Amino acid sequence: MIIFANIEYLWLLLLIPLLLVCYAISRRLRRRRIERFGDRELVEQLLPLSPKYKGWVKLTLVCLSIAFFAVALARPQIGATLKEREVKGVEIMIALDVSNSMLAEDYSPNRLERAKLAISKLVDRLRDDRVGLIVFAGKSFVQLPITTDYVSAKIFLNSINTESVAVQGTAIGDAIRTALRSFSAESENSRAVIVITDGENHEDDAVAAAEDAKSVGARVFCIGVGSNEGKPIPMDGSYLKDKNGDMVVTRLDEQTLRKVASAGEGLYVRAGNTEFGLNPIIDEIHSMEAKKYQSLVFEDFDEQYMYFLAIALLLLVIEMLVSERRSGRSIFDGKAAAIVALLLLVPTVVNAQEDKRDVRRGNRDFKKENYREADVNYRKALVKDTASAVAKFNLGNTLYKQEMYNEAATYMNGLADTLSTCRSKEELSRYHHNMGNLNMQLKKYQEAVDEYKASLRLNPTDMETKENLANAQKHLKDQQDQQGGGGGGDQNQQDQNQNQDQNKDQNKDQNQDQNQDQNQNKDQNQNKDQDKKDRQGQPQQEPKITPQAAQQMLQAIEDKEKQTQDKVKKEKAQKLEEKKREKNW
Repeated sequence: MIIFANIEYLWLLLLIPLLLVCYAISRRLRRRRIERFGDRELVEQLLPLSPKYKGWVKLTLVCLSIAFFAVALARPQIGATLKEREVKGVEIMIALDVSNSMLAEDYSPNRLERAKLAISKLVDRLRDDRVGLIVFAGKSFVQLPITTDYVSAKIFLNSINTESVAVQGTAIGDAIRTALRSFSAESENSRAVIVITDGENHEDDAVAAAEDAKSVGARVFCIGVGSNEGKPIPMDGSYLKDKNGDMVVTRLDEQTLRKVASAGEGLYVRAGNTEFGLNPIIDEIHSMEAKKYQSLVFEDFDEQYMYFLAIALLLLVIEMLVSERRSGRSIFDGKAAAIVALLLLVPTVVNAQEDKRDVRRGNRDFKKENYREADVNYRKALVKDTASAVAKFNLGNTLYKQEMYNEAATYMNGLADTLSTCRSKEELSRYHHNMGNLNMQLKKYQEAVDEYKASLRLNPTDMETKENLANAQKHLKDQQDQQGGGGGGDQNQQDQNQNQDQNKDQNKDQNQDQNQDQNQNKDQNQNKDQDKKDRQGQPQQEPKITPQAAQQMLQAIEDKEKQTQDKVKKEKAQKLEEKKREKNW
C-alpha cells in the first residue's frame, strides 16, 4: 500500500486542468485573430512552419511532468507506520554507568562514549527483542522504558552524558533493582539485565541485588569497562581530585563484577578496545527462553519519491527536445531549466518539512502532557536538523517538565541570540522566563534574577514574571546572607555540629546528675525532718555518708560519663562512614 507523507502537495495537481483550459482558450483566440486577418485555411497554408498538434503534445508533457513532480513532493512511501503482531523475544534492560569515572580515557575517546557506541551496535542486532535503558550513578532511573522502537532507543542513547544523573557515585545494586521493576509481567524467565560499569561500587550491596534478580527469573550480565592500572578522570580542563587534594585514579573492579554476574547466573566480560564484550552476552541471551507477546512495531517507510522525480525530469527533457517550430524554439523558452533546478531542491524541501513535522508532533504531545512522547519527537527533529533552535527550546521545556533540569539546561542555554532573529518579542520573553524557572530549580538564583529581568524588559506587563523575580531575589538574598555568615568550610561546620551535639549530651547528662543529687538531698532532708520529729528533745547530729555509698555515687557518675563518651564516638564514626560514601566519581 502506498501512502503519502506530505499529502498536501497533491493540491498542485489542480494546476493541470487550469493549464489545459488556459491553453485551449489561447488557441481559440488565436484562431479568431486569424479569421479576422483572412480566410483561416488560406492563412494556415501560408504558415507551414506552424504545426497543429505539437503545442498540445508539449503541453501534455509539461502537465505530466507537473503531475509526477507533485507526487514526488508528496513523498509516496511503501509500508505501514504501526503494526501489531505477535513476536518471540527476550526483554533486555541495559544499565549504563554515567558516573564521572566513566570519563576516564582507557578507551577512545573515553569509557562512556565507547560504551554508547557498543550499545548502538547492539540495538542494530536486535530483531524481536524488547530493550530498555537505565542510567545510574549514585542513583538510577529509567531513561527509556521497555520498547521495540529501536529508533527511539538510539535517540535516547545519544543524549546520555555524566550529567544525566545529578547524584554522583556508583550504585550498581540500585540500578539492578530499577531494572527489575521495569520488566513486564509477561516476560518471566525471559529477562536479562546488562550492567556496563567500571565496578567501583560505592553505595550498596550489588551481589544481594543480583540474587534478587535471580529469584524473579532475570539473569544479570556484567561488562567491565576500564583497566587494572587505572586512569585519572578529566574534569574541567584538569583531573578530578578528592577532598585531600590527591588525584583520583579509577580502576576496574573485576572481582565485584564477577561476584555480581555469578550471583545473577549471568556472564562477566571485560570490554576490549576492538570487541567491547556484547557479542558473547547477546549470544548467551539468545539461548534463553523466548516469550511470545503482542508488539506494536514501528516500520520504517520505503521512500519512493526519487522515482517520480526522475520521471518528471525525463518528461521535461523530452518537452525541451520537441520544438513547436522548425527553428526549435520552445513555448516555455528557458523556464524549463528553472523548473529542473527547482526539482533538484526537492530533497532539501522534504527534509525541512520532515523536521517541522516532528516538532509539530512534539508540540501536540506536549499539550497533552505526554512528555515522554514529546521528548522522542523533539530529539528526532534534532537528529535531522541539529541547529534547530525551536526543537532545542521545546526539548528543554519537556525535560524541565520531567524534572531533568541539568539536561534541560544543556539544550536551552545560549538560544537567546538565535531566537531573537526569528521569533517575536513575546516568544523571546517566554524563553527568558523559562530560563529563570530553570535556574531557580538549579539554585542559581543570580542567573534566575538576570533572566527574569531580561524577560520583563521585553514584556513589562507579565505579572507572573514579576512574582517569580521577587521570589528569586528573596532566595538570592538568603543565599548571600548564609554564605556571608557561614564562616569556615563544610568540615568546620561538621566539627561545630559535632561539638555542639557533644556539649548538649554532656550538659544533659550533667543536668540529670544534678537532678539526681538534688533528689537524693531532698530525700535526705525529708529523712532528717522525720528523725527530728521522732527524736524530739534529743540533740541533732549531721548525717554522714558511708564510704560504700560515696563509692557507689562516684561509680554511677563515671558510668554515665562513659556512656556519653561512647555515644559521641559512635555518632562521629557514623558521620565518618557517611563521608566515606560521599564520592563524586
